[in-house]
Amino acid sequence: MTNAEFARLKDYYTEKLVRQANSIDHHAVQIVKKLKDSKFQAYLVGGGVRDLLVGLKPKDFDIATNASPQEVKKKVSNAFIIGRRFKLVHARRGDAIYEIATFRRAATSEELETTGEEDRRLIEENFFGNIEEDSFRRDFTVNSLYYDPIDNVIVDHCKGLLDIHGRVLRMIGPPRERLIEDPIRMLRAVRLSQKLKFSIEPELRLQLNLLKTELRRAAAPRIREEWIKFFRLPDADQALMELFDLGIFEVILPSFHKMFTHDDEREHFLHYIRQFDYYGINLSDTTELMAAILVSFLWSTEKHPVQIDKLVDNEKFLLFCRDELGVFKAEVGAFVQAMHFIRPLQNIPSYKKRGEKRQRSLVSHTAFWLSLKLGLLTQQLSVADYVFWEYEFDRFNQ
Repeated sequence: MTNAEFARLKDYYTEKLVRQANSIDHHAVQIVKKLKDSKFQAYLVGGGVRDLLVGLKPKDFDIATNASPQEVKKKVSNAFIIGRRFKLVHARRGDAIYEIATFRRAATSEELETTGEEDRRLIEENFFGNIEEDSFRRDFTVNSLYYDPIDNVIVDHCKGLLDIHGRVLRMIGPPRERLIEDPIRMLRAVRLSQKLKFSIEPELRLQLNLLKTELRRAAAPRIREEWIKFFRLPDADQALMELFDLGIFEVILPSFHKMFTHDDEREHFLHYIRQFDYYGINLSDTTELMAAILVSFLWSTEKHPVQIDKLVDNEKFLLFCRDELGVFKAEVGAFVQAMHFIRPLQNIPSYKKRGEKRQRSLVSHTAFWLSLKLGLLTQQLSVADYVFWEYEFDRFNQ
């Protein structure tokens, strides 16, 4: 693409953002304006800009600036510096938090040589730079787009607009080098490509397959944080199949990989996953989502009926939860409690014989709603049962 063609493409996408001005969080715009009025550069950056350009509703808007964290704190109200290794500023507006990051650059070899081993990583993350240097430190080209909503200017040093236009997910820099640098980027690459419905650039896709074992170096909490996000995607079943096809499941979730190698088990599991939204599973509630994932796995791989009481004492199951899925004890507890609570929900005649105080106690139980949802998902409860219990809940909470 010639420079003139790229300029026309930039104009096209700039106009697209201008037309969507009402979709941009006004608090984020005001923070950008405040920094610009103080003679600093400031832009919306990353996922918020990317999502607007591809027609998705942004979850949030991050801000990048050449102002240091201390300068941002002085100029932006209700702002505070967070982080030791990577200093950022958070600005509070009501219940929302807006992240403001200073442009970073890579440390030079001379700078690193003068830093002690213990502090090297800490120092390396906090060399401030310019917007171009900051662009090339980001992961994917589509995440390296900066937008000034005051002057309506897009800054694109990594040709992210070309990949937005071509619907391609491309790593900034050599994929092998960047994936080894941080293996979690493998999970982010697959998830982002599925979210955006973009194809993965061929070299990046090749390296995802070749380097998948590098994920064993990543910290377990970071892996859990990433893989659980796949279940929040609109087409989670397709995203999970992509993890299986790339061999990534075999590294991070071997039990899921084994399940996916059996056609019947895989299709049963994916069927349950597709029902999450229908049965009202709260995908943003990690405890509820994890319970639904556990139920889907067990009902797809275990002999029926699944005996929850025996699972609680099954060391293999508990190790699977802890070491493979990274399920917290509290999440296991909530899951077991909800599965046990399905029993009284199945016995409506017994409930009707209770006094009002005991009836109120049952529908006010902390496991009530999760048990209803899991009961529907596993077909231990019918839709008629759900309607009855919903009516009873409303009766006591009018």
